[in-house]
Amino acid sequence: MSLPRPPRWFIADDILAGRVNLDGYPLRYVYISVNPTIIDPSGHAIRVDAVFTAVEMLEAHGWELINFEQSGKVAYLRRG
Repeated sequence: MSLPRPPRWFIADDILAGRVNLDGYPLRYVYISVNPTIIDPSGHAIRVDAVFTAVEMLEAHGWELINFEQSGKVAYLRRG
């Protein structure tokens, strides 16, 4: 019996809070986004900053940025 494949999508706040650790992650590509339940447009800059900060944290662990989309609310990364 094989284990289920891990997700590729992660929430930036979960990475920043330490709830997600991708050090042993087995796949090469992931994407990070803001929490989809947050719909307050006034907090756009804060949510984008969370995505950028999560990307910077992951870059320190061997991940590299491929692209930002949706005005910085989604980031695609690959293991370097």
